Order: sequence, then structure tokens, then C-alpha cells
Amino acid sequence: MKHAALRNLPGIPMDADSPVFNEPWEARAFAMALALHERGVFTWPQWAEALSRQIELARAAGDEDLGDTYYQHWLRALESLVSAL
Repeated sequence: MKHAALRNLPGIPMDADSPVFNEPWEARAFAMALALHERGVFTWPQWAEALSRQIELARAAGDEDLGDTYYQHWLRALESLVSAL
């Protein structure tokens, strides 16, 4: 995914000197969530709630929230929304 395509999305950290995604699966999870949202599978407030819930669960389980597990939470949020269909 190109940086330019992400520049207008709120909340997406942009650093010209480093990749937005550390692994290819992170970019795929990101793209799947956006595509499902665009198709009306879930609203953005539903997405935000699901992601927040996964982050809270991870913190309660001892995740130090250093940013290196963010897309794991993203993927779990996506899984939770899709499995509820």
C-alpha cells in the first residue's frame, strides 16, 4: 500500500523514513477492514468499538502497549466483527 493513499486517513501515522506496516499481513488486515467498511459490512463507530475492545483486552492480559502489537489488535477486531455476521 502506498503512503500517498494513506495520507488523508485520520489516525494513520505517516513517517517518510519508515514503513507504515512492518509486515505484509498488517497491510492486508488494514486493507480488508477498509474494504469491508466501504461495503457496509460494519460502520466506522462499530469498528472503533471493536478495536478499542481488543486493545483493552490485551492490556488486561498484560500487553505493554508499546505499539508493536497494534495490528494484532486490528486483526482480532476484524475477526470479531466478521465472526458476528
